[in-house]
Amino acid sequence: MTTTLAMRCTLAVLALVTAFALLTAADSDAASCRQPKGEFEPPCNPALAQSPWSGSHRASYAQASSPYRSLESADVRAQHVDLPGIPISIQFSGKYDDGGRVAWGSLIDGANRMGLFKVDAESGDVIDVYVPAEREAEPPPATGATGITGAYNILDRSGHFIVPRLTWFDVYGDAKKDKSGSPIELKKRFVLPDDVLCGSDDKLVGAVMTYDGYIAFATENGVVGTIPRKLSQMNQANLETVSLNGSACADADNPDADLQTVSNNIAADENGGIYVVTSKRMVRVNHDPETGDLNRAWSSPYNAGSEVSEIRLGEGSGSTPTLMGTGRKQDKFVVITDGQDLMHLDLFWRNGVPKDWDGLGGDHPRRMACEYPVTFGDPNAKVSLSEQSVAVRGYSTLNVNNLLDYDFPDGLPAVLLNALAALRGGDPAATPHGAERIDWNPKTRECGSVWGNQRVSIPNGIPSISEGSNTAYGIRLKGDRFGVGGLKWRNGKSRFFAPSPGKPCSDTAIGYLQESGTLPILGPVVEEIPNACENSFYAATEIGPKRSIWTGTFLGLTRYTQKR
Repeated sequence: MTTTLAMRCTLAVLALVTAFALLTAADSDAASCRQPKGEFEPPCNPALAQSPWSGSHRASYAQASSPYRSLESADVRAQHVDLPGIPISIQFSGKYDDGGRVAWGSLIDGANRMGLFKVDAESGDVIDVYVPAEREAEPPPATGATGITGAYNILDRSGHFIVPRLTWFDVYGDAKKDKSGSPIELKKRFVLPDDVLCGSDDKLVGAVMTYDGYIAFATENGVVGTIPRKLSQMNQANLETVSLNGSACADADNPDADLQTVSNNIAADENGGIYVVTSKRMVRVNHDPETGDLNRAWSSPYNAGSEVSEIRLGEGSGSTPTLMGTGRKQDKFVVITDGQDLMHLDLFWRNGVPKDWDGLGGDHPRRMACEYPVTFGDPNAKVSLSEQSVAVRGYSTLNVNNLLDYDFPDGLPAVLLNALAALRGGDPAATPHGAERIDWNPKTRECGSVWGNQRVSIPNGIPSISEGSNTAYGIRLKGDRFGVGGLKWRNGKSRFFAPSPGKPCSDTAIGYLQESGTLPILGPVVEEIPNACENSFYAATEIGPKRSIWTGTFLGLTRYTQKR
């Protein structure tokens, strides 16, 4: 055994032991997890479903990357499934005792019907679609479009699908235990008390699983909290919160209130760190596994900019914080993109700032390790924009361009403007182009561009990376067709493009639009852009079971499987 191999094995064992020790302290009904093989793989989280992709952005590090192989050629089968909403992320179960495996997802729609679905991961057949108003005697009220709440979900190792909605958590599971084909059943609904929220309109945005079995969450107005995942412990007595806005929440209902707001998901590490990017600052909150207490560890400003694009869901950064650095001796960062006109990639030391770190100089906070311009390979770029989480593998990052070439009408509500912007990404005349790999060099302690691809269009989907296939994936627009595309990770050149089924939106999908009340506004765009129901619509490009790629789409999902 070589020294390098021995070190990797040692690190994997240490990660497994650490995760197991944390979990057994607070979540004793769960067993340990099997650490996937991979040079840059984060420690597995034993509280999550043991599957290829169990949380938003895959797992708690939010890297949107995987050690597993996936598609490696255009020889694929593409299957589209109509759904009454848009699944931003899809979570896969572990294998059931009956040998089956399923995919779960929640749905975003214009009427906020709060639906969710369960699909057979092998066949792609829909097992069940659950809409509270159709299945519950006292369902929560449908409130109309509510933005991103309900987009970021978790599937835990008990098979519970956890959805943050508005001011509560819905927990779903199988109506028939250990049956993969079972219908969906509501197991618990836990409502946050009003006094922990920041203002009367505050609502849940992001959620992530800590390594000791707590659901960490963030609200739109900057409340960060934790609650145990175990249903018997999910109660107000075990709820912990800290407000990033403090006393300013007393004025939260004032439209001019100066608040830090949250519009992205959050991340967590194995040492209790919870990472939240607000409209003004990058923040770490510490969760104590022994006491459950929360405290703010550090808070660092970044260049948040002042303008909000049509495709942005809020002010400041458009990216979920991504954790970089997995080995004991590796540099440890949290990664975002900022809000400057020419967007920059920002790295922050996530633990203690090294004593010998001199900083970037100027007005940069000492905690910031890198602020690097993202040009997507265009040396003359003056403006760049991404609404997607930064995909990370090792010290490498992947960023995609979301800057549309289109003038939108004035006066539309923000949610409808976001929807129109997403659909317009399928217009060849307006769609953005560009992807770029930027790496951190631990020897020089600098970031640098490895490659930029100015031709590829990944207009609004969250990209992913396969270490096993050495390929980056995204839902691309090529000509007027959406499909899955692979880029060679080494140089950014196109490896393949596999088109989606490519059919116009079905009558079923148009019916969903009509039911939601958005047909008068979105219908003309759907008619103009025939491939609209294959639009990735802010959804994640996920590496699923058996080398498959899954993505949410406008009113559905599409999965791609390798033929051979």
